[in-house]
Amino acid sequence: MITMKVILMNQNKKVLLAEMDENNTFQKIYEIYDINYTPLSLYNAYNHNEDVLVALNSWFKGRGIPAWRQNIEKLLEKLNVASPTELLNKAYGLSLSDQYWIKEEQQNLKWKDINFFTNDFEYKDYLDVSLNSNSRESSTRISLHSPNNTTDGMVKKGWIIDKDNNRVLVKGTYSISGLEPINEWLASRICKRLDLDYCNYTLDILRGQLVSKCKNFLTKDEEIISASDIMNLEKSDNVSDYEKYVSILESYGIKDVKKKLSDMYIVDYLMLNTDRHMKNYGIIRNVKTLEWERITPIFDTGTSLQSDVTLPYLDFDNEEYKFFHSHNMTVNELVNYIKLEKYDLTKLDGLKDEYKEVLEKYSDVIELNSKRLEKTVEGFGERIELLKQAKGKYKDEM
Repeated sequence: MITMKVILMNQNKKVLLAEMDENNTFQKIYEIYDINYTPLSLYNAYNHNEDVLVALNSWFKGRGIPAWRQNIEKLLEKLNVASPTELLNKAYGLSLSDQYWIKEEQQNLKWKDINFFTNDFEYKDYLDVSLNSNSRESSTRISLHSPNNTTDGMVKKGWIIDKDNNRVLVKGTYSISGLEPINEWLASRICKRLDLDYCNYTLDILRGQLVSKCKNFLTKDEEIISASDIMNLEKSDNVSDYEKYVSILESYGIKDVKKKLSDMYIVDYLMLNTDRHMKNYGIIRNVKTLEWERITPIFDTGTSLQSDVTLPYLDFDNEEYKFFHSHNMTVNELVNYIKLEKYDLTKLDGLKDEYKEVLEKYSDVIELNSKRLEKTVEGFGERIELLKQAKGKYKDEM
């Protein structure tokens, strides 16, 4: 088996020296230079006396395209690789969600010369095959020097560079309804009306498909730390997941934690979001100072409003919610964690009609039939009314 010594870098800071094989699997860690600058999952393993090598491999594989992404076989065929794992080190393992990268021990490379936050990358052909499995693009034309090698999640997606030099994530669909992009747009509209911190999603049609677009909300000196890794910082079991998470964030200097979580929960309540797993929320850390700067804006709300449910089974009254480690909670129970007194719900008036207009505008593109359209609009309207009723009851009990 062919192996080589590689260095895990955080920008220009050496993090650890390891041996990697030809399958992009780490076989050995020779030296940890500074555990504080490693990904938090490695830091957690180190401080809990767990196997850091196992954590390293799990982290590295987890930043890649998942094997369960829709039409993954066709994508790999057009990229001329056998598995998503092969892509991980095609561009030094670079991502647009953090500042980590891999280089061979003797390579003389600088972060400023290779990172995708400030350096251009080719994306047109990669995006073609990512969004459209029927693309006829030749695989020999597709550059793998791209942050698209490290786009996790099941939705078809890809990074592009817009005319203003912003890094923009383009996301397609995977459900039978094709509603994910419009759900992302709707979440943005809710947040704007209620004055919440959010990642703004817009709609566009690319390659004949409806997509959502959002600018990267990180700077070149920041990384996302997921709630999953944050929860593993401590092993305490004597408090609820919610209180543990709040306590950790507050101990690292994050302000208004409960209000920020409430903001996320009110969006999820209104949209019956079923996919708020612990990797699509968290905090943003400065990779130079290691300061926990702020909670991530609200993002990734595509799997909502019954988008993955067939028409006969649509039900907008309740839905299971991924509340930290529990999957037995219902979305309606989120009311208990929403600071209802903080929100002027009259700002949502008219949003139902605005939502209907957008659905009608793109109904032909996503092949949305009129019955589903009407039921979805009415379902969203019901969610708003239920929240208003909950706030009215809250006021009566005060």
